[in-house]
Amino acid sequence: MPAGKKNFGREFTGRAERKPVGRSEMRKQLLGVFLPLLVVALMAAAETQGTGTEANPHAALQKVSVVRGQDGISVEITARGQLTPQLSTLNRPERVVLDLPNTVMATAQSRISVDGDGVKGVRVGMDGQKPPTTRVVIDLERACRYELVPGSDHKLVLKLHPASAQAARKPAASTAPLVVKKEVAASKPAVVAAPALVLPAAENKPAASSSSATDYVFVEPSYKAKDAPAAAESKPAVTAAPERATEAAAKFSEKPEGSLLPTPSASMQAEAAAPQPAVNMAAEQKAQMEQHHATTGPKYTGEPISVNLKDVDLKDFFRLVHEISGLNVVLDPNVKGMLTIVLDDVPWDQALDIVLKNNGLARQLDGNVLRIATMDTLRKEAEARRAQQEAEALAVDKVTVTRFLSYAHSKDVVPTIKKFLTQRGDVISDDRTNALIISDIPNVMPAVDRLLTQLDRKTQEVEIEARVVAATRSFARDIGTQLGFGWGNGHDAVGGASSVGTTPTQVNGLTPGYITVGGSGSAAGTQIPLFSNLPVTSPTSGLTFISASNNARIDFILTLAESRGLLKILSRPRVVTQNNIQALVRQGVRVPIVTQAQLGGPPTVSYVDAFLRLTVIPQITSEGTIFLNVDVENTTPDFGRTVQGNPTLITQQATTQVLVTDGGTVVIGGVIQTQNSINVLQVPLLGDIPVFGNLFKRRTVNTSNQELIFFITPRIIQT
Repeated sequence: MPAGKKNFGREFTGRAERKPVGRSEMRKQLLGVFLPLLVVALMAAAETQGTGTEANPHAALQKVSVVRGQDGISVEITARGQLTPQLSTLNRPERVVLDLPNTVMATAQSRISVDGDGVKGVRVGMDGQKPPTTRVVIDLERACRYELVPGSDHKLVLKLHPASAQAARKPAASTAPLVVKKEVAASKPAVVAAPALVLPAAENKPAASSSSATDYVFVEPSYKAKDAPAAAESKPAVTAAPERATEAAAKFSEKPEGSLLPTPSASMQAEAAAPQPAVNMAAEQKAQMEQHHATTGPKYTGEPISVNLKDVDLKDFFRLVHEISGLNVVLDPNVKGMLTIVLDDVPWDQALDIVLKNNGLARQLDGNVLRIATMDTLRKEAEARRAQQEAEALAVDKVTVTRFLSYAHSKDVVPTIKKFLTQRGDVISDDRTNALIISDIPNVMPAVDRLLTQLDRKTQEVEIEARVVAATRSFARDIGTQLGFGWGNGHDAVGGASSVGTTPTQVNGLTPGYITVGGSGSAAGTQIPLFSNLPVTSPTSGLTFISASNNARIDFILTLAESRGLLKILSRPRVVTQNNIQALVRQGVRVPIVTQAQLGGPPTVSYVDAFLRLTVIPQITSEGTIFLNVDVENTTPDFGRTVQGNPTLITQQATTQVLVTDGGTVVIGGVIQTQNSINVLQVPLLGDIPVFGNLFKRRTVNTSNQELIFFITPRIIQT
């Protein structure tokens, strides 16, 4: 089984097997104590027999521990015998190497994970040469200053000072008799030999046998890629039971998902006196959430174990947790049940959370005491504490404070603040000074001040530039004809009818006959009655053909009219508004609408808006883009169509929601109106004859095209 992992599959399989398992464990413990002593004795005897002289006694490395301090991390090395430490540095990656010649390992620890203050971890190994050499390697994240000083109680202390600690710590004169200092550089490895140190033998610290390998263990080469996950997951206990309890308590301070452990809160910051600049609240909230998710979540760093239990009492499993972690475990009287679990290479703290979740239990950590209780018990305790706090709050005298706001309106903040006050609290808004008068117990005031700091902040502003293009095109063409003719010989006659009309042309000197209409006055003459009368209402051009005699007369008049129109309206309004605040731009007329008199009263006049209106609500996103809620309406009066003398209203409207980049342009078009009309008046039958039928018809063509386009460009104003 790999080092650092334990298997407790047979220890709690049943009550009948406890005695043989206990004896086996006792034999293993005795073997682990006396075997290192036996190996060291055999090595000393072999060296003595080989040389024929008195053997040089080996020093023994008994313990390596890591201590965190204000000025950095200290690696404490406990040994016995005479030590001659040699310091060197390696780069790529950065490492500090401490060699102890003629020293054997009397400890089973091979790796200590640190992951803090610029130190990744500590590795310990021994070669198989004679005499043996033990090496301690400290893996660094970056170069730092270090010093080796002798400590008390048979210890060597290697102090590592990261860059942050060096800046904060004032230089002080060292009083130690021996100090070895060197700066880790990226140059060639340097070796510093220190004078020999004689450390007396410690009590009850047996030495361990040397490794059979021929090279330093875990030192050369550096970490392999495949070993990195194992180093991150496995953190074996390397100290005594009280120290393991402290380490386990530190691990439990990280709140896993679904745990009922309280998370310690950071110290609250005081309210800033100077006004704060405008910020993107959405982006700030997103950054805080990302940081929160990055720093929270389940992190299991316990020693991996393998457990195979069947129908075991829960209390026995928690005793196993006590033996692994070194924590003092206290069980609630309501904790009971049986457990069946099979886990391989799972951190013990994760296994504990799984068992707690499956049995409806929760844990609380106070120092190095781990309490296991049911959910109902903890819930009742929390409710009791809450009731006690509320009772204490009711007994505390209220305080009254005044908070002046800079950007937010005091009356708008009042509903929000009231939700964070107690039943005794109250808040009043003073519109004249834009202040809030808050009265409540003292414990509530810090939370209210933090909330006001978040609410009373300058809001980002958006400049909205709109270019409105309105284009109207019109075309009209009108072609009309008038035909008058007559023929007669005194007995028979044929021609047009005077009821249809007469030609405007008067022919003088002709004898009035059957097919003429006599004139009068100074323009005495005759007019030809019309066969078809289809003239243009407002002609701009015309052509007349006339042929007249006493027996036959003909008159043909062609009238024409054509018009073209092009209208372009360009408007460029610009407005600045705050984030999530509506901006409105409109232009047009107010049309009077007359209502007829009723019940003998006078008529009334009301006005209706006929505007070109643009309504925009901008919203700045966390990515720096702008979300626009746009409403466009174009209402124009149509005086060509009236109802009781009041014009009808023609409305064009477009509503959309679009995401635009800062400084980008969005086009809102499609508000287009096209009208095409062709009117034909003709003489029946004759007007249907191809080509020739044009002499007996009137054709009117009208075409109009109206188009409205909006170009909207939002820009975030940096204030």
